[in-house]
Amino acid sequence: MKPFQTSFQTFATDFGIKGIFDAKVTRLDVLDPTENDEVVLLLEEDDPFAVRIDWHLSGAALCSLGGTWQVSLYIDDIDGVGPTGGQLGATKNIQVVGCQKDYSARFDIPANTVKPGLYQLVVAINHSPQGVSLDKLTENVGYAQTSPVKFTVTVAESN
Repeated sequence: MKPFQTSFQTFATDFGIKGIFDAKVTRLDVLDPTENDEVVLLLEEDDPFAVRIDWHLSGAALCSLGGTWQVSLYIDDIDGVGPTGGQLGATKNIQVVGCQKDYSARFDIPANTVKPGLYQLVVAINHSPQGVSLDKLTENVGYAQTSPVKFTVTVAESN
């Protein structure tokens, strides 16, 4: 599998000093639940699929973080003819747990959600501080995008 592309910015990124508060996406996989969550780049439109993202936090400010991670999944066609676009599924709100380093989110997408075409899946991770409404965001933000994923009508399997 080709690696995914990712970037993560925190409130400490501007300082240019590692170890204050660092974050990175460690996993982004498109999974086929009909095949025991096999990592795939090809899906049939009439099968459900899942997207899993993991991210890791570190640094001296880790234990001072509170609030909520807001994780959203988006899809956009690459070939210019795929009719599916925009957000897939609902945004996941994940509570920040004091001093927790590793987080994960999984999106389970029903069959027949994506029409045939070649697509890019993008996950956005935003942070909302503790004690404010979820529409208020901090500078902690991450993005990751998959390799191209092909959705097709039917796959003829070879032996």
